[in-house]
Amino acid sequence: MKQTGRQFEKVAAVALGVLLAALLTAPALHAADPFTGSVSGWVKDERGIAQMGAAVAVLASDGQLIKRVFSDQDGRFSAEGLSPGEYAIRVTLGRFLPLERNRILVEAGAQSLLAISLRSIFATLQLSMPVTGEVRDMTDEWKWTLRSAHALRPILRFQRREQQEERSRILRRVNGAFAETRAYAEVTSGAGMTSTAFANQSDLGTSFAVATSLFGDNGITVSGNVGYNTASQAPATAFRTSYQRDIGLGTPEVSVTVRQLQTSGGSRAFLDPQLGADAPTLETFTLGLGDRVQVSDKTTVEYGFLYESVRFLDRLDYVSPYGRIIQQLTPRRTLEVSYASGVPHPESAVQGGTEDLRQEVSALGMFPRVALRDNRATVQRTEHVEIAYKEQLGGGLLEAAVYQDDISDAAISALVPDSYQSSGQVLPDLFSQASTLNGGRHSMRGYRVSYSHRLKDRLEAALGYGNTGVVAPSAQMLEAMDLTDFRRDLSVDRAHLVTATVSADLPRSGTRAITSYQWVSRDSVIAPDLYNDFSARSAPGLNILIRQPLPMSGPLPGSKFEITADVRNLLKAGYIPIEGADGQTIFVMPSVRSYRGSLSFIF
Repeated sequence: MKQTGRQFEKVAAVALGVLLAALLTAPALHAADPFTGSVSGWVKDERGIAQMGAAVAVLASDGQLIKRVFSDQDGRFSAEGLSPGEYAIRVTLGRFLPLERNRILVEAGAQSLLAISLRSIFATLQLSMPVTGEVRDMTDEWKWTLRSAHALRPILRFQRREQQEERSRILRRVNGAFAETRAYAEVTSGAGMTSTAFANQSDLGTSFAVATSLFGDNGITVSGNVGYNTASQAPATAFRTSYQRDIGLGTPEVSVTVRQLQTSGGSRAFLDPQLGADAPTLETFTLGLGDRVQVSDKTTVEYGFLYESVRFLDRLDYVSPYGRIIQQLTPRRTLEVSYASGVPHPESAVQGGTEDLRQEVSALGMFPRVALRDNRATVQRTEHVEIAYKEQLGGGLLEAAVYQDDISDAAISALVPDSYQSSGQVLPDLFSQASTLNGGRHSMRGYRVSYSHRLKDRLEAALGYGNTGVVAPSAQMLEAMDLTDFRRDLSVDRAHLVTATVSADLPRSGTRAITSYQWVSRDSVIAPDLYNDFSARSAPGLNILIRQPLPMSGPLPGSKFEITADVRNLLKAGYIPIEGADGQTIFVMPSVRSYRGSLSFIF
């Protein structure tokens, strides 16, 4: 009986222990959501070392991104709150090859555990030494090695844009020191001053841009411009170098730009009759730093600054910060909050196409707008704050925004008689036969709405409306203007703004034509809505751009030639005649009519 009693006590103790364990684990079981599941696991390399910071993207069956999480210092990750069903995951990390797992079943109230082993880029690389006298090309062998490597199979498929970018980055690593090298060269000539609200450009020049990838994660772009202004007989030179590195969470970029415009004698001697050929030189130095970071699944942050130093008569130094927060509300809706100062920051050309290189060349030749105020040099400065909402509606894009622009020492183009040149308020334009006046400081608020729609595969149209502040001349100025009171007689008024853009591609000839028009209900001495980057955007007046590939191949494989015709403000819209105190007429122009043609070599 005693032995039976002891056995009973042992069984009771075991039962009590099981009961206590169940009670202790019960809260954890009740805390789990019984209607959703999770995917968890560990990320390690081939040697079994835990990898921190690996991006684990959970994808739906249609490829849509559901959630993105990152592994911790122990290599652990967990994506919770997933609805029951089948998912796929994609794991990416720095120097490793991307890895995908498909058909991962998630059940309600359950956890799916995964063990991820990442392979380095050179894991499948096998070198063989050829025998004496044997020449072997390993290109095909390397390609077949890639195709047979399990971790690389996903990147050989047609995938979404973000996956294609990841594939491009990996292939750049594999291809060696220099990969995906692209270049663009252009010879340009024209008449009139090509300018924007931010900068002026020489009317004759030779430009180039070269972008390449160094060991996959490092991007380098070098561009240059050598120009000549036929109106002012002044040579202009500019060079820019940028370096970009992919560090996983972001792609910081550093750039250095130098520009120089050597003014000549003659009309430049207005500053000092004794200067002659020793007239001052316009020199600029710009140091830029920027980055784009994906801080969460639906939030992206872009930020940076430009340090600019301008020397013309005086030396002016300033810093222009910029930033943008892009919030993905739904797959078809985004909200953007942005701040910018100075010239809009150019997009990186390292991972872009020909259009990015073309924009790099165009922006390189743009010099800051300089004016005079009481015989002292001034540089136009701008600040911009904007909140924008964008939504895809069917086959179209709806965009809406509210914004505020602040501009100081506004540089205003004008045709001024020679008798005004010695007033200390007029600077003969360094790029044309026009002149530049200092328009003072102004603040403008407005809103804009735009809708674009692709009518056919080769035709797209956009229409926009806005109500904005414009810098307008007063009635007193229109009757009789005194240059000493020019800034005082300018004021900000409200105006309606309508923009329209139509672009067409002709498949047989390869021709691309873009026509845009901007109408403003009120005379303005400065182009309105300076930072408009919507689909419906236009410089003042009627503008036409035509690009035509030539039916001939270049000397290099895959190279081609292209000619471009660019006409700005064809109808001279916005020219404001103002009668001076001495009866002479001054024409103030928010945009100067100009013609430009170029021959481009793309390879």
